[in-house]
This record gives sequence, C-alpha cells and structure tokens, in this order.
Amino acid sequence: MNKGIKIFIALAIAAFLLAGSFTIPNSRASSTSTFIVGWGGTALDNLNPFTTYAQVSLWILTNVYDTLCVFSANQTQLLPDLAQSWQIYPGNGTAVVHLNPNAKWSDGLPVTSQDVNYSYYLAAQSWSRLYPYVNMITSISTPDENTVIFHYHGALFQLVALNNVFIVPYHIWKNVNASTYFGYNSTSSPHFVGSGPFLITNYTPNQYVQITKNPNYFNKNRMPHIDSVIFQFFTSMTTMISAFQAGQIDAFGPYVEPSQVGLIKNDTNAVLVTSPSVEYFYLSFNVYPQGQGNPTLRDVNVRHALAHAIDLQNLTQLIWHGYAVPTATQFPPTHPYADPSLKPYSYNITLANQILDSHGYKMGPNGYRVSPNGTPLKYTIIVPSSMPEEINAANIIATNYWSKIGVQTTVQAMDTGTMSAIIWPDFKQDIDLWDWLVGPADPTILSVFLSTQTETGTSDSGYTNLSYDALYNQMVNASTLQEVKNISYQLQVTLYNDLPYLPLYCPEPIQSYSKKWTNISTDYPGGPFGGYDWRTFLTVEPLSSVPQGQNNTMLYIGIGIIVVIIIAAVAYIAIRGKKKK
Repeated sequence: MNKGIKIFIALAIAAFLLAGSFTIPNSRASSTSTFIVGWGGTALDNLNPFTTYAQVSLWILTNVYDTLCVFSANQTQLLPDLAQSWQIYPGNGTAVVHLNPNAKWSDGLPVTSQDVNYSYYLAAQSWSRLYPYVNMITSISTPDENTVIFHYHGALFQLVALNNVFIVPYHIWKNVNASTYFGYNSTSSPHFVGSGPFLITNYTPNQYVQITKNPNYFNKNRMPHIDSVIFQFFTSMTTMISAFQAGQIDAFGPYVEPSQVGLIKNDTNAVLVTSPSVEYFYLSFNVYPQGQGNPTLRDVNVRHALAHAIDLQNLTQLIWHGYAVPTATQFPPTHPYADPSLKPYSYNITLANQILDSHGYKMGPNGYRVSPNGTPLKYTIIVPSSMPEEINAANIIATNYWSKIGVQTTVQAMDTGTMSAIIWPDFKQDIDLWDWLVGPADPTILSVFLSTQTETGTSDSGYTNLSYDALYNQMVNASTLQEVKNISYQLQVTLYNDLPYLPLYCPEPIQSYSKKWTNISTDYPGGPFGGYDWRTFLTVEPLSSVPQGQNNTMLYIGIGIIVVIIIAAVAYIAIRGKKKK
C-alpha cells in the first residue's frame, strides 16, 4: 500500500478517535436523574388534597395535580395551569374558565369540566380543609367539557379560589370515600392518577415519597428536566444535615437550625439559600370548651399573664441567632396582610404577676399558683421532636420565664403524629409549640380559628368565637381587596386580644442544595424547598462535570484540530505525489 495513503488512514483514524473524545457530555442521556430532597418539617399526614394539612404533603401534591391557575413568583399575577384562559366579571360575580383542551390524566383520559366541578364540590364539604377557599362560590355550571362557570360573591374569590383547589380525576375519586381516602393506593392499578408534571410512584410511610415524570403531561413548556424526585423524611435535623453533607440527599427544607448554618457555609459543595419567610412558630393554648387540658387556660387573663412573662426578643435571639424576627400576628411581618400596628406583648414579669394576683390565682406554699377553685397552674408543652431548636425554646419558656410567675411547666417532645393524636379530636393537650407555613398572598390562614375548624384537624387551640366567625364571613364577602385587608386586620386584633395562639417568631427559610444541580430559583417566598414553589422540580437539572460553554469551546477546538490534521494529511500526500513525479 502507498505509504502516503497509510499515513492518511492513520491520521484519519486518529482524527476519528479525537473527535470521539470531544463529544458533548449529556448528564441525562445515559442514566435517569433523581433529585433527593430532605424534609425536616412537620411530617406527611396523607396525600389527600382535601384533608391534608402538612406542608410537605401539599408540596408533593403541587407536583402531581394541577390547579386552574398558579401564582407568579412575586404573587401579583395568576398564570395558566389547567385553565388556558379565563374572564372574571366582578360586577355580577361570574368567572368563566376555559380549560386547556390538551390536558389529560396520566391514564390517557381527558381532563374535563366534570373533574373541575367535582373537585370544587369536594372542596366545599364541611370536612374539607379547602372549605375556606371556596365558600364564596355560590354555584358552578359546566356548559361543555372545556368550560367552567363560577358564580361567587366577594373579591377574595380572585385571590384564593382559582389557585388553591387541586383538580382530581372524577372517574377515580367517585369510587372512594373522599373524606377518608389517603390519596395513594399501592394495591390498586394504577396506584395513582394525576394530570401534573409528575406522578406518585412510591410511598413508604415515615420514610419517603417518590414522584416520577409524567410522560403524558400536556404542558410541554413545563416538562421537567429530571426523571424523578424523592422526598425523604427526617425526624432529626442533625441527621438530615449529615445526610446532605454525605451526598445522600441533594437538598433540604423547610429550614435548618441556625447552629448548622456554619456547617453549610463551610461546605464547598453546598449552596446556602435564604428567602422571604412564610413560616411562624407559636404557642397554642387549649381553649376548647369541651377540651380535656388544664381548664385554667380557658381564662384569657391567664393567657395574657403567660404572654407578658416571655421575653420574646431575647428568646428569638437565643433560638435563631439573628435568623428570625419576633411577630405578633398569624402572618410573617413582610406578608401583605400582616397588621403592622400589632406588636409583641411586652416582657413584664411584674405585670404578669399582678394579672394573676388580681384574678385570684394565689401563690401556693410550694411556689406555684392555684386557681380560685384550687386547680394548679401546671402545664405541659408538647413540641415536635424533629425540631430541637423549638424543644430548646419550650424549655427556656418553662424554666427562665414562666417559673417566675408561679407556673409549673414540663416539656414533652414527640413526633407530630403523636401530637396530632393527643390534640384531635378530644383536645387532651395543654399547650403545643408548633408552626404554620402561610400562603404568600393569602389571608385565609385566619380560617384556622373558625369554630368549624376544630372538627377538621386544623385548629389546635379549639378556639370558638361566633363573632370571629361572622367577621371572617364578612371578609369572604368583601367586595374589594382593600376591604379584605381591613377586615383581616380586625380579625388579627381579635386574635391578639383573645390569645388562642401566642405568635412567637418568623424564621428565615434557611435551605441548601448541592452544587451538582443547577437552575434552581430562589425568589419564591418560602424558598425553593419550603413547599410553595411549584417551579422547583420543573427547572432543576444536573450540572455537567464541565460547563456547557466550556464543552462548546472544547468541541470547536477539537473540530479545528481535526480539520488541521486532515488538511496536513492531504498536503503531505500531495507533496509526496509531486516528488514521485
């Protein structure tokens, strides 16, 4: 064989091999991508959108069911979800919603107006936690498969009704008892039917829930970049952080203890995230008229004394080290419906003792007070065992503060399932220290204190006030959003004076994720892993070992080298040919 040809072939082979070494890496081409997020907040209770109260449950459901609309990150605009378009006519209280005709359930059946109508029917039942979001709706009509007409009263409809009700498949849910259905059935086929970008594919109680990309998802512009997400539950934040640092999970929420922040900051593989707060911690006093807790807590004077006996500024600093602010309402201070005129109760031990003295709560020989009828002011605070910083807060309240006014307090840490069993339905607790995550542009957290909510496993205070109920109903029927805000302020003042809850503080949602992942937005209230951002798992994707820009540069360099080699080879052969002539 001609030597020049041999050289050309050798160079061509080398060029071919070199070209292979410059293939653009594709992190999703050769294997599935699973994002594992740890959850250290209140545990999952169920996967039923009409009865769950746990934020992690709602977060999972946000990814597997659609609502008619979703909020933009700045909470000022409703965006399409199942609804392709809609028209709202405030003058006559009518809203016409046009469904996306391409929407399908994961089993292939179309999403229709019947599904929407039935979902809102379930939401309006007395046992449903969604009732406060829909009780302004007077009727619903469905003129065709893709049109839903709502008749309603009040401006609150525009704020909460279109974006808080998950649409469930009528053909599945008509066969279950919706008030007791768990929401996922591993023994049925299929296990789960939804319309969202993911489907629930695995669930192990107290361990994890796995959701997998829905191949039939109708909105191709929102198709996830990853194949699945695992929500792994932790009862210890320390364990959760250790798992994160060991690379066993990729992110965590809804927050981390301040004592752990240093560990995350020093982790070169971690991204620390802080976002606007949507969470507040509180003490809930058992004021339920038929409750089995210490009856002295039903006396508002006792509750006022307890409030004045807590140095909230100091407590907040001790527990959160600058990552939280004290609060006096059921909203974070930055929330658009928080009443700015309300301030935390002053720390005044003298006043607290005077209140108890003046209402007949005498100090006993053992240093603890008793009521006029001889009931000791002896309480137990129950607190989630997964929240060590709150266990610490409860112990500080008991030892450093309330002991100074003759109140004997013990603290019991337990899992949230046990707490729930103690509270509902018989209200056997004295006091619980717990948290709420509040919708970023939503005043309906105030529905927690409606008299009807003692039956739904929502109200942990058992607060019953018919005047409050009537005022809340006025808010629902208010004709403008400004009127809604004004009435929400009145409701907050009522709660401030009656004190079924003593709000404590609002922590920043301190979260983190691994640098192995990218395209994670952090501008949504509550953060990307706080349970409200519907975009998190639609945009996240694995980060290639080499940045894409660098990949392209290397590709161009490689191509250039190949071209140079080929030109050199051709020139070499040509020169050799001339010499032979």
